[in-house]
Amino acid sequence: MPAEIRALESRIREAVVANLGTPCVRNPRTLLVCAVAAAAAGDHDESRRLEHDADALGMEGYPVLLDPPRLRLALLRGELDRVEALLGDPAARHYFWFGLSAQATRLDALAALRDREKIEVEALPLLGSNTYLEPFALRALGIVREDKSLIEQAAGSFDAMKLPWHAAQTRALF
Repeated sequence: MPAEIRALESRIREAVVANLGTPCVRNPRTLLVCAVAAAAAGDHDESRRLEHDADALGMEGYPVLLDPPRLRLALLRGELDRVEALLGDPAARHYFWFGLSAQATRLDALAALRDREKIEVEALPLLGSNTYLEPFALRALGIVREDKSLIEQAAGSFDAMKLPWHAAQTRALF
């Protein structure tokens, strides 16, 4: 996943510049997603530059759209204090734009914080759903329950969905 996003980075930067006259929350969001890809690829300097460029666009008041990639950045950087601060209100999960990635990131954040109580509440309804979110729920439950079989099941689900990056990240847990 990071390589594919990074391959588009120059086109994304050009599109953002071309769109500066029409402020849109997708400009900083897309730069933040590129920052996530750079961080996931280990290019921390570029990740920080992209995050700075996103912040410089001055879009505020869009936590539902901008906080999930910021949360993913904090997870990749191991900044658990920032993860906790960005989690915010769980009611924010109920929207249609980028909702699945936000919920997946939220489950990963709760797992990183080892918040078993919230994971049990939020992940259990996703089990058996055969949806995009199910392997994230399995992985989060596996982490907080210290259950390798759930983590293995999550990795297999990611494989079945043709999400090899997520599968590799899951297998790296054990």
